[in-house]
Amino acid sequence: MRLTILTLAATLGAGPLLAQTNGRFLGATDAASPFVEQLIRAGVLRDPDPLTRPLRQADVARALAELDTTRLAEALRATVRQLLAETTTPAGDSARWHVEAAAGALAASDARRDPLRPAADSAGLYPQGGLALALELPHLTLVTAPRIDNRLKYDPDYHGKKDRFVAGRAGEAYLAASWRYFEVFFGAMDRNWGAPDADGLLLSPSPYSFDHLMLRFGPRRLRIELIAGQLDPLPLWDTSQPVNRYLALHRLAVQPSERLAFSISESAVYAQTGGVPRSFEPWYLNPLNLFLLQQMDGAPTSNALLAADVSLRVRSTMRVTGQVYVDDFQVDRRTQGDREPPGYGVTVTASGGLRAGQLSWSLLYTRVTNLAYRTPANEEQYSLRGVGIGRNYADYDQASARVTAIAAPRLLVGAELTFLRQGEGDFRVRYPAESLFAASPTIFAGVVERTVRAAVSARWVPRPYVFLAAELGRNAVGDAGHSNGVRDNRWIWRLQATVRRRWSGFLSL
Repeated sequence: MRLTILTLAATLGAGPLLAQTNGRFLGATDAASPFVEQLIRAGVLRDPDPLTRPLRQADVARALAELDTTRLAEALRATVRQLLAETTTPAGDSARWHVEAAAGALAASDARRDPLRPAADSAGLYPQGGLALALELPHLTLVTAPRIDNRLKYDPDYHGKKDRFVAGRAGEAYLAASWRYFEVFFGAMDRNWGAPDADGLLLSPSPYSFDHLMLRFGPRRLRIELIAGQLDPLPLWDTSQPVNRYLALHRLAVQPSERLAFSISESAVYAQTGGVPRSFEPWYLNPLNLFLLQQMDGAPTSNALLAADVSLRVRSTMRVTGQVYVDDFQVDRRTQGDREPPGYGVTVTASGGLRAGQLSWSLLYTRVTNLAYRTPANEEQYSLRGVGIGRNYADYDQASARVTAIAAPRLLVGAELTFLRQGEGDFRVRYPAESLFAASPTIFAGVVERTVRAAVSARWVPRPYVFLAAELGRNAVGDAGHSNGVRDNRWIWRLQATVRRRWSGFLSL
């Protein structure tokens, strides 16, 4: 038995996923990210961490270096060469510094990031630009990326300063220290727990990146992770006095082979209880605790959520994933309160490659119920500044089909067809009283708004210092605004051009 356990531990702790060296993360807004995701979806590139985004640049570079490009089409080979040049950092004991300056503009039909639910007409040309500074030391990385982005002034999901000539924020600002079996991260960065083809149900990039502490224990193939952060204050219902709120998430992530990965996660939002203010609490900062059991053992209550994920590569070029989140399920049916509708979310995806990896396809179905992400306590709302920490909407389901292809060197084109049904449920509004439980549907409250979206997109890097992107879609909306018989058909478009310049070098230690 002891030999078996040691063999399993050695297997899980070995291989390229160890990432013993530290390094920067490849953010979703990085020009290389869409091409990396395309190669992974198509089965060309090994996914370094199937249930986590963002990926480390060093892990991506290792996966790219493993590729046998002799059997790839020229467009793929050229794209791989460009990605290797952007992600590879020479190893060594020296300190390496990076500076990237970028300037450009975004022209768009509206300012919201979600094309399925565009903001009110706010078409415009939004200047963009910024600096990304990084210092990579042995086992330690420091990154800051302040940016100017005037689109933020008109985005209803952004709650920063909007009354200035320019708007901006630091999407990434963090320090990360990592060793073979331990990692500590502090700062701001977008994260997604779950399949990369969909926003995670417990943690996603829906809220703008926020400062948090993240700890990892164990090798990357068998690890426990903890995230802790402070949320914006919210008032209790029927009061105007806001109370402090806190977030804790932890998960066990396991990847026994290149084909299979799974995880179990738990999240808690906690705030004032019984008039007693609260701060960070040890039982919600212990990554080995079970939050629900701690509440049974006397810890103050929270809005506790559970989730599970699985990613399975069923063939060399096909992967299926699933995620489920559970909030409240009533088992008994003895009292009126036992009629509370269940709160849950589910996502199923499938993806694969065709034509030797030049083309990829993906299918997605997701559902989030009417009362998801909220409790009778307003302060336990699962949100940050009014935007969902997992999903930014409740009471909907969505089915999407996408096809993307590397049509030429460093040119990615795609097409999408999506069906969306959105009820009137909203986790920002008050929870229904017990007397209304029986009349509250599990999903699709009120008049259901229906959207059909067809879109095409293109991303092109004609030169290492130039990034171009375009997207054009048509949204056909029935019962718009949850009003019977009202239609709202809109063109949704985005045009983006960015010029960047990079410098890097070594500092001898």
